[in-house]
This record gives sequence, C-alpha cells and structure tokens, in this order.
Amino acid sequence: MEEPSATATIATALAGGVGLLALVTLVYGTILYRMEERPRIRQLCLGLLFGIGGVAAMLQSVPISPGVYLDVKAVPVALAAPFGGPLAAMLAAGMVSAARIAIGGAGTLPGVAGILVAGSVGLLLRRLVPAVEWRNSRPLFILGPVASVHPLSIFVLPWEVALPIFIDGGIPIALFTAAGILMLGTMLARERRRVDTEQMLRNAALSDPLTGLANRRAFFASIDRAVAGALRHDTPVSLLMLDIDHFKDVNDSRGHDAGDAVLVSLSRLLQCSVRQSDLVARFGGEEFAILLPNAPGDGAFQLAERLRCAVRDLSIPQDDGAILHVTVSIGLSTLTPDIGRSDAMIKAADMALYRAKQGGRDRVCRHRESSVKEPAPAVD
Repeated sequence: MEEPSATATIATALAGGVGLLALVTLVYGTILYRMEERPRIRQLCLGLLFGIGGVAAMLQSVPISPGVYLDVKAVPVALAAPFGGPLAAMLAAGMVSAARIAIGGAGTLPGVAGILVAGSVGLLLRRLVPAVEWRNSRPLFILGPVASVHPLSIFVLPWEVALPIFIDGGIPIALFTAAGILMLGTMLARERRRVDTEQMLRNAALSDPLTGLANRRAFFASIDRAVAGALRHDTPVSLLMLDIDHFKDVNDSRGHDAGDAVLVSLSRLLQCSVRQSDLVARFGGEEFAILLPNAPGDGAFQLAERLRCAVRDLSIPQDDGAILHVTVSIGLSTLTPDIGRSDAMIKAADMALYRAKQGGRDRVCRHRESSVKEPAPAVD
C-alpha cells in the first residue's frame, strides 16, 4: 500500500485536532471568568491549558523519519503569551519541551528549539502589540507567519539529514502552523471578547454609575460573605454607615451638579483612605457604607474618626471658583454575639448614625454608645 504523503498525514493530524482547539477555547473562557480577581493563578492555569494542548498535539504527530515527528504543537505555545501572559507562555513552553524530550529521538533538539522559537515569538509580539489589540484577529496575521518559521529549527541537524525532512514536511508544517494560529487565535479572541462583555455587564450591575463605588446589591452580597466568614473563623468585622450632613442644602443652593461633585469627591477620598480588603459602597443618596473585614470595634472607630476629620478638611472646587466644604456623621457597628447577622449589623450601624445626627452631626457614634463623641476643634 502506498504511504500517504507528508502533507496528507499532517492535514489529517491537524483535522484531528480541531475538536481539541474547540475544547481549549471552552476551557479558556472558563478560566478567564473564574480567575478574574486572581491574575497570577489565572496565568498558571492558562499555562497548563496551553501546555496540555501542545502535548496533546504531539500525541497526533506524524513520524517522517526515525525520531523526527511533525505536528502542530507550536500553535498553542505561540498563542500562550498573547492570550495567557508571560508566565503562561513560559509554563506552556516548558511543559511541551519536557514532553518532547521524554519522547526522545533524533528530532529532540530541533523539536525543543522550534518550541522555544514559537514561544519567544509570542512573547515578543505580546510586548510589542497592545493588549487590547489581541481582542481581535489583526495581530494574528503577524503572529501566524512569524511563528511558522519554527520548522527551520530542523537545520540544527546535519544538512544532509535536515534538508529532505524540511522539503517533505517543513513547508506544510509552516503553513498549517500559520493556519492553526489564525484559527485558534480567532476563537480565543472571540471568547475573550465574550468574557469581557459579561464582566462589564456584571460590573455595571454591581457599581454605582456616578461614583464608581459598589452599589447596594454588591454591598449586601459582600457583607453576607464577610459575616459568614467572620463567624466561621471567629474574626472581627465592622461596618461604618456614613451620611453627608445637610446635603439637601447643597443641592438646593448650588444645584445637582454641585451635589454630584460632592459625592464624587467624597467617594474618591473614602476609597483612598481604606485598605484594599475593605469595601466602600454608595448605599443610597448621600449615604455610604464601609465594610471592614478583620477590623475590631476600636480600630474601626479610629478609622471613622480619621475619615470624619479628612472629610471636614476636604475642599471641593466648583466651576464658578467657589470651594465647598461638607461634614459627615458616621455610625459604627461591630459583629458581636447579640449582633450576629448582616442585617442586624446594618440596622445597628444605621441606629448609631441616627444618634450621631441627633447629637449634632459631624461626629462618630458607636452602636449602644451612651454618648456621641464630640468633634475635635478645627485647626485654623
């Protein structure tokens, strides 16, 4: 029986990998979505994904001479950097290189060299092309042809051995590598756009459009998780409810644009004054909530006092050159045996806020505190 040509066997191997490419794309979108807030772990997972894809491609390789195999393992390796990051690219190249070494044979050295060439091309283009451009197919028309030069690595073998192999299989592999990069890359770019759109919609549903802070929906979900975690691990959690004093007077005298400027300036101040693990949310109107995981009552009270003083010293410029100043009242509650649920914490902080308002405003009040704290005198 006549043996099939190298082109036919490579085409068969690539066709057999179409299902693999679709699977890689599906898992790729899942990793992007699940690991949004853990970029380092996300890169590791993507590196494993592209590495497994490269190893699986080698399982469908075509022997063209003793110890020399033709396959499309360079496709996921070249795409690992643009679609996974530098760490993913290094992990994928390392996994595929280790697998090729384990297979052994005369083609080990050119095989590993080709893997490193494909990975290096991906890293270089990722550095040169802005990340946003990889959400469409245009950069792939550069990556595909450049990465497809990796079959030239066969010439690390003696010339009389390398030349016949390159003539029989090098050119077809280059063509299929370029086509595979364009095919898989287009699928990955489409999946990335889908995940980005979903994330944008989700963030819009959980954020306040004016201030960019978390909204009530996001706040309620966060405090439920924080309280559950605090009860499980026996750690403290505190809550500040903050309200702008006489905010209605600002809107009535200066207009709603001035009120919006106050809200935006205050939001920026609050966001910059808390830890990364804390959550600042716009609770509604001129009221804000600050969730403080791992914060005991005394520490939360000190933070509340710092915030109160910082707001009092805040200058908010207006378009007409005027400078606005506002003050805030703050209510504080902490998770205790008798305040053991998120709704109870919110109610307790709201009651403390009400007492701060009744006590003269511009002050901090704890839940069940017998008296409110008088504000420190302003320093001229």
